[in-house]
Amino acid sequence: MKRKYILLLALTGFISQKLMAQDREIALVKVHYNFVHINDTTQLDKNHHDEMVLYLGQHSSFYTSYDNKRIEESLKKQVESPDFNGDLTIIASGSGTPESYYTVPAKNILQQTYSLNGENYLVDEEFPKLNWKIEQETKAIGGYNCQKAETYFKGRNYTAWFTTDIPFQAGPWKLQGLPGLILEASDSKNEVIFQYAGFDKMETSGMIVGLPENTIKINKKALTNLIEAVRKNPEAAAKARSQGGGSSSNSIFNSIDPSKIKSISITKDETPKSPVTNNPIELQD
Repeated sequence: MKRKYILLLALTGFISQKLMAQDREIALVKVHYNFVHINDTTQLDKNHHDEMVLYLGQHSSFYTSYDNKRIEESLKKQVESPDFNGDLTIIASGSGTPESYYTVPAKNILQQTYSLNGENYLVDEEFPKLNWKIEQETKAIGGYNCQKAETYFKGRNYTAWFTTDIPFQAGPWKLQGLPGLILEASDSKNEVIFQYAGFDKMETSGMIVGLPENTIKINKKALTNLIEAVRKNPEAAAKARSQGGGSSSNSIFNSIDPSKIKSISITKDETPKSPVTNNPIELQD
């Protein structure tokens, strides 16, 4: 029994659930994107890739990784299956994107949260003012009629495809400001790509658009220093956090009876991203 509790604890630590603050608005829809970033130009096959999701409320949005949520949904389905034999399988397909972005355009608010060592750090960012040039060219994406637009942002020339068929003016990452929802975008070198992967309505889900709970406010320079410190000595950082009483929780795993778990198999991406980043998304400040 003790071994099963340890397995469950390890599983809980593997997944960092993003709990949304309750003082935000209800998410009405979510848009899925396949995100690719060639972070190392010397190893093109070992790029950063992840499934991202954009939660949209009436006045705000939250853009974050969806890989953890996919894992949670898969585990719940496995445990609830009548054929479940106690063997859990986790398949982590993405590189893991630590950055999330909360945006309120009407108030010019852009905040980044960064997940590091089991904590969520909050950084206020300058709201992006993108000078878009809307073209006449159109094409269909996912059954939606989209129009082409171009802009220059942070050292890259971007082409985006937006639709007015969906009544939201938003987009992935920091790309926004068009009279419709951005479904796809990429830079001119195809080193940063946001590809449309699906759309879901969420009127009855209860999902909140907002920041994770218990975020730690920090400035950008301090966060950069902290990331570098953890990178250089991850073991010491993990030990310091455990001694400080840090912990993570997940309601799905809290509800699982440990006696039902015999084993946990974890399969990670066979082509992980390069640890070297010589080609950041933002080439200029």
